[in-house]
Amino acid sequence: MNYNHSSARRGKPKRLLDPSAGLSAPTPMPQSPYIYNQQVPMTNNTPLEYGFNMPEQQPPAYGFNTPPMQGYPSNENHGEEYSSPQFTTQLLAQPIVANMAMQYGNALAGTGKQQFAKYLPVTALKYYFTVDTDYVLTKLALVFFPFTHKDWSVKYEQDVPLQPRFEKNAPDMYIPAMAFLTYVAMAGLVLGMQERFSPEQLGILASSALAWGIIELLVHIVSLYVMNIETSLSTLDLLAYCGYKYVGINAALAVSIVFRRLGYYAVLLYFSGSLAFFLMRSLKLRVIPQDHSTYTASGNKRRVYFILFVAGIQPLLMWWLSYHLI
Repeated sequence: MNYNHSSARRGKPKRLLDPSAGLSAPTPMPQSPYIYNQQVPMTNNTPLEYGFNMPEQQPPAYGFNTPPMQGYPSNENHGEEYSSPQFTTQLLAQPIVANMAMQYGNALAGTGKQQFAKYLPVTALKYYFTVDTDYVLTKLALVFFPFTHKDWSVKYEQDVPLQPRFEKNAPDMYIPAMAFLTYVAMAGLVLGMQERFSPEQLGILASSALAWGIIELLVHIVSLYVMNIETSLSTLDLLAYCGYKYVGINAALAVSIVFRRLGYYAVLLYFSGSLAFFLMRSLKLRVIPQDHSTYTASGNKRRVYFILFVAGIQPLLMWWLSYHLI
């Protein structure tokens, strides 16, 4: 074959500086993010870390990755959530928790009521405070003027004594309780008029009178036990009968404000006699039954002695609780 060498060597070869004018540059292969110990170029003069080039992910929580239940706090800041008032309100709003709390409260209240009724008969105590205005006025007149009264028996209905508002001969606790409080107030008034009043002395006076009342009640109970006397009197009956002496003390102190010692001793002597007569007639039917044929003479004497002891100690206690106030 004939080649034209002269035409082939004519002129120098030219370099192609424009890539678009010639062959295009080879396309680099994509770099896999899972290539171990891959060398990567520097970026902003900061070398990248070597190793597995994996995207950052939050570590999964241990346990079951379940969404939080509605109405309950999330796991984050669980200590603060459980101690917050909002959590307590939400917890108490749950029907199960409310029912459990109500049942526990009812059981606790029932137990406390039983224990309280065991030591203090609340039901029996209500009987002694069932009074009205007519009964109070009639009973006060009976205590001051018992000499003209004839019928001292207490009426019963179905083996239960009538309430004080329906039976004036029944003992009550309203008059003794109010008379005791009036005694404390009257003592403060008398001491104040004599410029001897002080809150400490008034407290000592009230506590002393209360202590003497408890001692007197214990003496009567022990006397019934030692003398082996069976009566229909209860402890509250004895407390009620012994509490009427504060009515006479208040009357004597009130008169002493005007008539001094003379008026005090005059009222004290009169009320001592009327209260003793009232107690003897009231206790006779409660201590010595009407049908006493089965009792011996010695047994009846013990009952009489007990009645005289209860009636005779009241004037002495009246004087002891009030003589230092005039």
